[in-house]
Amino acid sequence: MRQFVLFIHLFAAVFWVGEMLVVGFVLGPASRKMHPQDRAALFRAVGRGSLPLAWGAIVVLVVTGTLNLVLMGMPLGDLLQGAFYRTAFGFWLGVKLLAVLAMLCVSAYHDFVVGRRSSALQRKIAEMGEGTPAELRAAAERNRQTAMRLGIVNVVLAIVVLAAAAGLVAAG
Repeated sequence: MRQFVLFIHLFAAVFWVGEMLVVGFVLGPASRKMHPQDRAALFRAVGRGSLPLAWGAIVVLVVTGTLNLVLMGMPLGDLLQGAFYRTAFGFWLGVKLLAVLAMLCVSAYHDFVVGRRSSALQRKIAEMGEGTPAELRAAAERNRQTAMRLGIVNVVLAIVVLAAAAGLVAAG
């Protein structure tokens, strides 16, 4: 049972991180020469399609991560004890949990704040057409840059999670 739960956990992690990598390292560079409105439409379509799947993977990760700890025989109450984090296993689990929590916060802000702001800005730009004020176009570009930076932060955090997972395996 533990091996199956671990497999599902790893599969969901690969999906979540893989989606970020494809968007950041494939779609981002491939779309740079596109017209800004076309590029925004592409990312909006990808976001609409992947958002439910990515957040579904996050739910699976939380459930299977918790279940993995239980199946290992670890009392979940130990997570509330400072002494637990002074062990090698506890240290790496703490690093992993903090990085995952940071990823969740960054993802939520990216998806539900910056993404919605981007959609609203792009709608206004489309409505105004060629008469769009430069300030509005600049705001859309700043928003795009923010989304890109948040994506980079999430990729770095994903690397931290992977390093912590390796630490967990080594700590036993």
